[in-house]
Amino acid sequence: MGRYSARSKRKNKLPPFVPLTWEMLNSEAYKILPHSAAKSLPYFLGKVKTAYNDPQRYLIEFHFSYTEAGKYGFAVSTHHRIISELIEKGFVDPVDKGGLRSGGLSYSLFKLSSRWKEYGTPEFKKVENWKSFLPQFKRKATSKMETCSIKNGNQDNAKQ
Repeated sequence: MGRYSARSKRKNKLPPFVPLTWEMLNSEAYKILPHSAAKSLPYFLGKVKTAYNDPQRYLIEFHFSYTEAGKYGFAVSTHHRIISELIEKGFVDPVDKGGLRSGGLSYSLFKLSSRWKEYGTPEFKKVENWKSFLPQFKRKATSKMETCSIKNGNQDNAKQ
């Protein structure tokens, strides 16, 4: 008897999902989100694989690349606006801005945020605009002379 009850429990188990609570759906921040940002919010929320009530949820860093957004049907310029809107409304906080950065590819890193709860109130903490957000890890720029001489194996020419 226990064998069949275990099977029926597995059949009734819900598939993985992303919870959008009533509190979030009825918040002022969510109501004024553009449709593309509201449509992509579950993808951002789903990047963190912890329980909804877990306080560690807001400490986990994740990336959401433009290529990945393209697989979900978002254009590059649309994805950039989505990121800006989600940061501005308090759903996501930027950790590090990615990009080419001197030839090395890197992803932008984000963390979920609960700032959206205070959106529209004096307690709301604004985060800098995504366009003006600078990367935390700036690479040292090297001159062309140093790069060429190091490639050739002669470092003495680079110091002269």
